[in-house]
Amino acid sequence: MLTLSVFVAEDPPDGEAARAVKAAQAVAARFPGVVEVEVLPLGGGRAEDLGLRLSPTVVEGDMVLAVGEAPSAGRLKRYIQARLAEDD
Repeated sequence: MLTLSVFVAEDPPDGEAARAVKAAQAVAARFPGVVEVEVLPLGGGRAEDLGLRLSPTVVEGDMVLAVGEAPSAGRLKRYIQARLAEDD
């Protein structure tokens, strides 16, 4: 399973962070059972381990996909499709 981690400064997310969460959830809905979304605090341990400073930041594994802006669902979808093709 692939996990899209969305790191946000606010709880609940608002503005760009809310749009990033929505884009990640839209992509996960297109790949049921394959992609999951987790929303994590920007000040948490995983964010610190990755050196993240801006909200929102979208990460899959150790690959940073977007920083400081919401990625489009299409961009995330293309990334997921490429990742799944690698695993075949």
